[in-house]
Amino acid sequence: MTGLRLLLGAGAVLLAVLLQAALVAGLPLPGNPPDLVLVVVIAFALAEGLLAGMLTGLVAGLLADLLSAHEVGRLALAYVLVGHATGLLLDEDRERGALAPFLVVAAGAAGALLLYAAEGLLLGDPRISAGSVGTGLISSVPYDVALTPFVVPAVGLLVRRVRREPG
Repeated sequence: MTGLRLLLGAGAVLLAVLLQAALVAGLPLPGNPPDLVLVVVIAFALAEGLLAGMLTGLVAGLLADLLSAHEVGRLALAYVLVGHATGLLLDEDRERGALAPFLVVAAGAAGALLLYAAEGLLLGDPRISAGSVGTGLISSVPYDVALTPFVVPAVGLLVRRVRREPG
């Protein structure tokens, strides 16, 4: 991973975290809001692979944790694991179908939510219940999938452009 690609990832994560905190979290949507930061993590894992997915997940999760009202590290762990799992799917030689990013984002969003809930149960978080997890799965996952056609291609395009840059 070159310095320019690392800078691109850091900038995208910072922008996603700021947009999530300032704009997306306040949208008057039923249920839980979409998780733009997680979709960016998945997009980087799809574009760059395992290491980028995990590194992006760690940084994005820690930043999101610092802006949240829960223990630091909960989102970071969930995002790292989702970035790792998504990065394993990257295969440069195989052509992905048009629905693949949507399915990967849906699985990643559901996985991250379930991991976060499991961490909350282990830590005794009273906000975690079957109802809150169900609401998150029913609302947040479809919202994340709806962000897919905007975020995943944009991140992929940026990564490809940086790869072609000389030096």
